Amino acid sequence: MYDKLEHFYFPRANARGSAIRLQEAWQAILKRRDYPQAVQKLLGEMTAGAAMIAGSITFPGSVLLQLMGDGPVRLAMVEVKPDLGIRAVARLDEKTGGIPDDATLSDLVNVHGKARCAITLVQPDPTLRTQSYQGIVDIAGSKSVAEALSAYMTHSEQVETRMWLASDAVAASGIMLQKVAGEGGKGTAADYDPEDWNRVQKLAETVTPEELLKLEPRELLTRLFWEENPRMAEPREPKFECGCSRERVSGMIRALGEREALELVAERGSIDVTCEFCGKTYSFDPIDVRALFESRTPSGTETRH
Repeated sequence: MYDKLEHFYFPRANARGSAIRLQEAWQAILKRRDYPQAVQKLLGEMTAGAAMIAGSITFPGSVLLQLMGDGPVRLAMVEVKPDLGIRAVARLDEKTGGIPDDATLSDLVNVHGKARCAITLVQPDPTLRTQSYQGIVDIAGSKSVAEALSAYMTHSEQVETRMWLASDAVAASGIMLQKVAGEGGKGTAADYDPEDWNRVQKLAETVTPEELLKLEPRELLTRLFWEENPRMAEPREPKFECGCSRERVSGMIRALGEREALELVAERGSIDVTCEFCGKTYSFDPIDVRALFESRTPSGTETRH
């Protein structure tokens, strides 16, 4: 199994791009949740798209992609760290029955036209979290995750973007193209040809889901753009990585307040918090909880599922 993110550049088209295939990281995400097939596909495409977006920008914090809807999927979320550590989860409406395998984006998150796509650049310093940048767009007109993310980047970030995404039970993959400057714009190549941007888009449009899912990114790019000879950067290796910690959970319990926390642990015998991303459970017994409010380091246990 392998995970690769490739960056490339077409000088004559003033276009840059990314190609990604996630297998090991995607399997790590899937083994913690049993999602319906359509939800799995949605989350996989979001994961591949978010990783390419995060890899294309320079920012010291995490990139958080969220789809919030009014269908069976209430929230689908992907977080990508600067080192391309990835985690993802989807929350379903508990009242929802079976979800058809061929359910569309609209069926899953946009039943009543109220779905939103949000991308947040999360400040790494907790004291500056209120200064995190967030862009939100209405995705009512989008038929796929690729269309939704392309529309977000084009309209919110003012970077003309095209995406092609695919996901199944084995891999999550995609290609992203971005036009970095127009004719005569800053950074325009001396031999810039406006038709090249159209040409690389047309070539990318020939890609099939099967190719995205089966081929290693560099091999895929060679097949698609063999006549264009794109400049390649060093590949990067995304990975599954969860940001949960005992310290974070301790902060959550402190936020409950001492009285409520002590009442809760007295009632249940312990406070157990399971991370929805990685499945790790943090357990706090009565001694641990008292220690939290005495500013001492808790000594409870962690259990991995």
